[in-house]
Amino acid sequence: MNIQDVQPAVEQAVRESGKILLSYFNTALERHHKQDGSFATDADLASEKYLIQALNKIVPEAGFYAEESGIINPSEYMWVIDPLDGTTNFAQGIPYFCIAVALTRNDERLLGVVYQPCTDQLWYATKGKGSTLNGRTLQVGKKQKISEAVIGCALSYEIDHTLYNTVSVIGPEAYSMRIMGAAALDIAYCASGQFDAIFFGRLSWWDIAAGSLVLEEAGGAISTLNQQKLTNKSRSFMGGSLLIYQELSLLIAQ
Repeated sequence: MNIQDVQPAVEQAVRESGKILLSYFNTALERHHKQDGSFATDADLASEKYLIQALNKIVPEAGFYAEESGIINPSEYMWVIDPLDGTTNFAQGIPYFCIAVALTRNDERLLGVVYQPCTDQLWYATKGKGSTLNGRTLQVGKKQKISEAVIGCALSYEIDHTLYNTVSVIGPEAYSMRIMGAAALDIAYCASGQFDAIFFGRLSWWDIAAGSLVLEEAGGAISTLNQQKLTNKSRSFMGGSLLIYQELSLLIAQ
């Protein structure tokens, strides 16, 4: 398989999924609650259903690791899908959400795409080939000190005292911190320089697989919070431009 050959079809599938989401945006939505305290809506389900059908046609041999459907046809190749990252924002009518799709081979991230349908911003990365935003080549920000950095983070639905403590340690050291509510989109914004670094706990593979490749291919440093390599079992993430990432790592280690 030539990964670069599938880009037009993948981009089209993700954009079509974005149209589905927008058809539900700012409408009355039923909330289907989950055990972790989060919820899905009919928009999440419709987006995921479409993506599974569309992506299956692009790479028929690939299975799926999807937020709402779970693991389908486990295989060497897997599509990792978050059909609507930022569901709470979406349900509240806040236009900060995205679709995140990655293709992996034995956990190695081969391509990643993050799409914000409200702004028509599409981040795309192919392993070893760099990252783009709407076709423009990306490079992470150049800030060198955490005191100059705007850092994105998230707080989980469940109370996590360690994460709260981490925020309290990093907050005074950073120029500013932001909690936006869509991890995959936060990571993509870090790749294009709106954030200088990001960190999250209590995540799932579909939250980070696509965006992490976009950030890495834009020149960013990435890992779990304890500086381990990302896998489908990773439940935390941090990344950013190298110097900020290194300073952030030291603070988190404390």
